[in-house]
Amino acid sequence: MDLGARALRLAATGAWIVAAACGASGPRPLAFGAEACTQCHMTLIDPRFAAELVTTGGRGIPFDDAGCLATYIATGGLPSERIASLWVTDYLEPDSLLAVEQAVFLRSDALRTPMDHQVVALRPGPAADSLHRRLGGELVSWAAVLRGVSPPAAR
Repeated sequence: MDLGARALRLAATGAWIVAAACGASGPRPLAFGAEACTQCHMTLIDPRFAAELVTTGGRGIPFDDAGCLATYIATGGLPSERIASLWVTDYLEPDSLLAVEQAVFLRSDALRTPMDHQVVALRPGPAADSLHRRLGGELVSWAAVLRGVSPPAAR
């Protein structure tokens, strides 16, 4: 590794440590079967669909599916200045959480999600491409997921 790459890596690591020390935290473990989705109030059951919003104060807010998180955000459930990060479960690896910016979302009529938003989060790559080919639909960004949701009363 050359000196420039090493310096960049050290700077990035240092920035991560400072952010962690200042309270910028990642998601917490969700209590499946014991806590409810903030948007739809259903009990979180299936880890393949779960999502979490982390506030600037470090509080984790649970959602039973990425569509519920998107609806909550799109309808102003929390002011944007109070949102530190948004996390989604990788549908193919339910023990793996992704920041929404690092995920790709499959929207397909073949998906049966808890609130029937028919969208799941995936880690970009061959596995996501394979699921897309198998189920059809479209691979979209988080911004497209946000544009595609509407308040429940408007559905």
